[in-house]
Amino acid sequence: MTHAPTRTLPRRRTLPAGQSGSLWQSRPSCGIFEFRGMRLQLAVEDPAEVLFPTDCGLSLIAALNGDDAPDLNGVNALDIGAGSGLYSVALLAAGAKRVTALDINPASAAQTVANVLTNGLDATRLTCVTSPVEDYAPHGTFDLVITNPPHLPHDPGYARGDGLETALVAKEGGRAMYDAVVERMDTLLAPGGILLMAHSSLADIPRTVAQLTGRGYETHTLEIVEMDIPLLTYAEHKDTMLGLLKERRAAGRADFDGSRFTVHALMFRRPLASAGR
Repeated sequence: MTHAPTRTLPRRRTLPAGQSGSLWQSRPSCGIFEFRGMRLQLAVEDPAEVLFPTDCGLSLIAALNGDDAPDLNGVNALDIGAGSGLYSVALLAAGAKRVTALDINPASAAQTVANVLTNGLDATRLTCVTSPVEDYAPHGTFDLVITNPPHLPHDPGYARGDGLETALVAKEGGRAMYDAVVERMDTLLAPGGILLMAHSSLADIPRTVAQLTGRGYETHTLEIVEMDIPLLTYAEHKDTMLGLLKERRAAGRADFDGSRFTVHALMFRRPLASAGR
C-alpha cells in the first residue's frame, strides 16, 4: 500500500488582544527585532509619512526565522512596498547580494537608506526605486521577491494623502496591490525563484493562491499569525471600515472574527518552466 506524504500544518502564533506591537520589543517609531540570530533596529522619522511597520509586516520576519524558511544568502532580491526598509534591512543582514527597495512613496527611499546605515550594513548593495509596481521595469529578474501589500479597503470618508494611506489602504477592496504583484510576478521573478508574502485574511488569500498555483507556482504556508485588525489609526471610521470588511466576508472575500484576523506568511516558488497563461 502506498501512503500519501504527511503534510505538516503551518505554525500558528496568536498575539494578545488589545495590545499594539506585540512582535516588537519597542515602538511606535523605533523598534528592535531579532532575525536569524541578529539584533536589528528600525526607526522612522515621521510615522505619518513612512509607516512604522505593524505586526502584520513583522509577522513575515518572524516566520522567516523558522527551519523551513529559504536561504537568503547571496540572493538578488526585490522588496515591493519597502516602506521604512524592514525587509531590505533583514535581507541585507542575512547576506543578500543585492536588494532593490521599491515603493510608490518618495519618502521611503531616504528612510530605507537610513535604516540600512544604522545597522552598519553595506548601502552599496541597496538600490531604492520610487515607482508603482505596475510601471517598474528592472534590468533582469530577481531570485527573491518579498512584500507585505496594503490590505485595508479604501473609502473616501477616511482616505488620506500621506504615506500612511499607501502603506495600509488599497483600492479594489484591499486587493489592488496583491493583484498588481501577482500580475507582474512572471516578469519580476526568475524561474525557480521565490515570492515571500505577508498575506492578510482580509484580502482574499484563496484568490492569490489560486492565481499563482494556476501558473504552476508551488505554495507553502510558513506561519499563521492571529492579531487585531489595525483599527486604532482609523478609530473615527471604525464602523465604516468594519462595514466594508463585513461586506467582503459575506461575499467570501475576507476572513475575520470580530476584530481579529490572521496574516499568512506565504512562500511561492515559480516553476523552472512556465506553465503558460
